[in-house]
Amino acid sequence: VRVSVSVVVAEMLIVPSLPDLCQRYPQLRIDICADDRLVDMARDGIDIAIRTGQAGSDKLVARQIGHFGRTLVASPSYLQRFGRPLSVSDLDAHRLIAHSTNPKLNRWPVRGREPDAAYLVRPHARSDNAALLLALAREGVGIARVWDALAERFIRRGELVALLQDELEAQRLPIFAVVLQERHRLPKIRACIDYWAEWLAHQQMAAT
Repeated sequence: VRVSVSVVVAEMLIVPSLPDLCQRYPQLRIDICADDRLVDMARDGIDIAIRTGQAGSDKLVARQIGHFGRTLVASPSYLQRFGRPLSVSDLDAHRLIAHSTNPKLNRWPVRGREPDAAYLVRPHARSDNAALLLALAREGVGIARVWDALAERFIRRGELVALLQDELEAQRLPIFAVVLQERHRLPKIRACIDYWAEWLAHQQMAAT
């Protein structure tokens, strides 16, 4: 089964799920194509694409297999050096990490405010890659807003600290497995999608 997925989702979510998947289906072979671009599934021979947006074509079938939100995080070393923000307004005095190519991700929604009143990030550092945003926060460069599913393991280990969860909206969004319409009933594809839906549900229950 050839799977297209972004680098960060492949590393943090799909790869950790594979030992149990391969144990359940010993004859299954997985080919992971890790790329942040949107692929042409037919041209590139992709069986399943893991995306955070719905299928944009009637030739594709999309099934929601989970969801994610975003969490504001910083490393203990950063907080020891610069202090912990206790309110959204405190962020003005901090080193913030922004997304360099998606301006929407630099508007951090505040609970109880209209969308146009979101907190606008003035960055100390930027990256166009979600994995690097997480890495920058872990290294103490600044405060970043990242996928909660990706940050959770580092929070549990004490490598990151979640911030302002009562003030910033999590903005939960769906995760979809997208399949070409003529292939979505193939047993090997259905088995993988069913497993990832089950696995993500378990991970999200463990995080709550």
